[in-house]
Amino acid sequence: LDETRLRQAILDSAAVFVGMVEISNQNDAPWIARINRYNGLPIRSAYCASGFYYAHRVNGVKLPIKALGAVSSYFSVSAKIIYRHNQRGNQRLGIMPRRMDAVSIYTSHIEGLVSDVWDSDDDYVTLIGFNTSAGRGTKYGCYINRRRKSEIKFIANWLTPYLATLKQQ
Repeated sequence: LDETRLRQAILDSAAVFVGMVEISNQNDAPWIARINRYNGLPIRSAYCASGFYYAHRVNGVKLPIKALGAVSSYFSVSAKIIYRHNQRGNQRLGIMPRRMDAVSIYTSHIEGLVSDVWDSDDDYVTLIGFNTSAGRGTKYGCYINRRRKSEIKFIANWLTPYLATLKQQ
């Protein structure tokens, strides 16, 4: 498997939902129910993590996440964390972040990195997220947003280690 192509396919699968919104800001829309049902979650569950996982799963990737609907599960394994916010600012810990790595922002929210090129000097990143808005006055749904790096708590790379386990088999 070509990891770069797979990462693009995962982004493309998520991007199909860009611009789709909730009906009444209650996690309610047929497309949300479809994502949650596919992942075995209640149809009106919060879907930021579920949408992220769905984009991987429809491309044949079953990440070894303990609770796929819980944002904290994506950032609970320290070996997967490649970027973390600390008192001195954000700090890259290992490999460069890549397209569709898991990004933790706000209190409990996950989005995927859109760019495959990490610019350490840029103050912003572009992310794709589910169960988010596109700014003031927009309904919740799926959007591509430009976010400040200072809003990032963690970035985790699950895909590279997952593919390494497949190669060992």
